[in-house]
Amino acid sequence: MKRGATKEEIIRTTQDLITRNGIRAVRVDEIAQRLGISKRTLYEMFADKNDLISACLDDLARRQRQRIAASRRRRSGNPLQRTLRLANDYIDSLYTVDHSFLADIRRKVLFAEQYDEHREFWRKELSLNLEECRGGGLLLSEIDTAALAEQLMSTLFELRLNRTTREELYLLCRTILRGAATQQGIDLIDRKP
Repeated sequence: MKRGATKEEIIRTTQDLITRNGIRAVRVDEIAQRLGISKRTLYEMFADKNDLISACLDDLARRQRQRIAASRRRRSGNPLQRTLRLANDYIDSLYTVDHSFLADIRRKVLFAEQYDEHREFWRKELSLNLEECRGGGLLLSEIDTAALAEQLMSTLFELRLNRTTREELYLLCRTILRGAATQQGIDLIDRKP
């Protein structure tokens, strides 16, 4: 048996398994075997499987926030193009994991807090971007930006669960933003960055 697997190695291995197979398919025996450690060693670092998965979800969320913060600093173009890129980032995040993982995380009451925090993070980011667009006259004034962000995310999430292709989600997202845009906004969406 390999001695000294770090907490980070255990988390990375578990993340790899849960993002590919879903939470329910992951077994502690498999994680220990992949790392060449005993289950006892794993349980010395994590109270149980749920504690380990919770640590994985927290780490995934932290890394996602870091990517979005870095992306926010690099974003150029008009506000609607930036919003479309952010929405596409959300779509990409849905495809970093298998659809079974998304179904598991949404259903598992134990992980509801992490699921809700992740959704709230994305909803807030999208709402802020949409509000900037509306304030700049690029979205119709009657648009409720928080509701649009929520509906957009819910629709994209459900379609991902139903195995809609990434490209179809990109197109749908673009179409929804065009539908909520003023003529000036439509012209900017259609303009290449």
